[in-house]
Amino acid sequence: MTNRPHSNSTLVIHAVGDCCPRRIDYGESPESLFAMVHEKIKEADISVCQLEADLSTKGHLQYRAHSTVYGRMHPDNVKSLVHAGFNVVSHASNHCFDYGPESLLQTIEVLKRNNMEVIGVGKDLTEARRPAIVERKGIKVGFLAYCSVAPEGYEAGEGKPGCTAIHVSTYYQAQEYQAGTPPKIITVAREADVRAMEEDIRKLHGQVDILVVVMHWGIHAIPGVLAMYQPAVGRRAIDAGADIIVGHHAHIVKGIEVYKGKAIFYSLGNFAEEWPWHQKAPEGAHTERASNTYREKYQEAGWERYQGHRDKRYSMMVKCLASKQGVRKVSFLPAFVNQRAEPEILSPDDPRFEEVTRYIAGWSEELGATLTVEGSEVVVC
Repeated sequence: MTNRPHSNSTLVIHAVGDCCPRRIDYGESPESLFAMVHEKIKEADISVCQLEADLSTKGHLQYRAHSTVYGRMHPDNVKSLVHAGFNVVSHASNHCFDYGPESLLQTIEVLKRNNMEVIGVGKDLTEARRPAIVERKGIKVGFLAYCSVAPEGYEAGEGKPGCTAIHVSTYYQAQEYQAGTPPKIITVAREADVRAMEEDIRKLHGQVDILVVVMHWGIHAIPGVLAMYQPAVGRRAIDAGADIIVGHHAHIVKGIEVYKGKAIFYSLGNFAEEWPWHQKAPEGAHTERASNTYREKYQEAGWERYQGHRDKRYSMMVKCLASKQGVRKVSFLPAFVNQRAEPEILSPDDPRFEEVTRYIAGWSEELGATLTVEGSEVVVC
C-alpha cells in the first residue's frame, strides 16, 4: 500500500497535463510509460489527467481533423492510465472527435469500464456537462472540464456526442498607423458558453467541498503567451465558485496566476504525450496547417520520438491539499519528459529542477504570482 503522509482530514489531489499513451501501438509494455512516476501519482487520494486523443478502433476520420495519424490509439493503451492510477480523466480536447461519434463513445466506455470518471465529453451536451464527484475521507471533490480550441462540429449538442465547448472569436486590431506592423489579437469567448460554464459551477458548488475546473485552451507552443480570453474565462470560473483551474493544450508549460487567492494553471504542458511521428498521416487528413508554424521546427539528435524545443520537455504535477473547509495549499512538482515521452518527477538536487522552476516562475511573475520552493515542491498559494 502506498504511504500517504497526510492526516485523515486532509485530501491530496494530483493533476497532470496532456497524455496520449501508445505503448501497445509501439509493441511495448503499457506500464513503461509511467514507470518513473506512477508511485508518486498514487500518493494522491484523487488524480486527474487530460486524455488528448481517443482510445478506439471505431469511427472514420473527420474532414476537419489535421494530420491526425495520432487522432486515436488502440483501446488497450488504457492499461497505461490504469497503471498510473488516474481516477478522473478529462477528454474535452481538440482531438476528441477526430474519428467521429463512434470513436468518442468507445473511448468513454473504455475509460468507465476501467473505473475512471470521465469529464468534458458525452453522448450529448447534458452528459458532457455532467460533473464527476469523487469522495475520499468524507471530502467531496467535484470536477468539470471544458475545451475552447475544438474545431467546429466537435462540440456536444442535443442528441449529438462531443465535448463541452467554449467557443472563442478572434479579431485583429491595428496598433499603429504604420502599415505592416503587428496587430493586436483580440479573443473573446462566446458569452452564452461562459454563462453555461458558470451555471455548471454554481450548481456543483453546493454539492462538493472542493471544485476543480479543467481547461483545454490557449495558444500552442509560443512561450509565455496567453490568449486574451483565458484570464477572463478563468477568473469568471473562480468568481462562480471554482477552487482551482488546471489548464493544458499548449504542449509547453506556461505561467500561473493567483486570483483571489486561487490558482489558475494556464498550462501544465505535456505529461506523457506519445505522437507517432514516424508514421504517415492517413488518407484524407490535412497534412499542413492553414497558418505558418508557431515556432520554427526543432529536432535534436536522439529526440526523434519526442520532438520539439527544450521547453516542450518541461512539465509539472499539481498537488492540491484540501479539507472539508476548502483548499489548504497548492503547489507543483517540477517534471521533465525524456526522449521516449516518459515523465519524471525531479528531485531538488537535480539541475533540471531549478531549470524548470525558473522557467515557470518567470512567466508567473509576469502574472503577479510569486512561487516559493519548499523541499521537492514549488508552492503557489
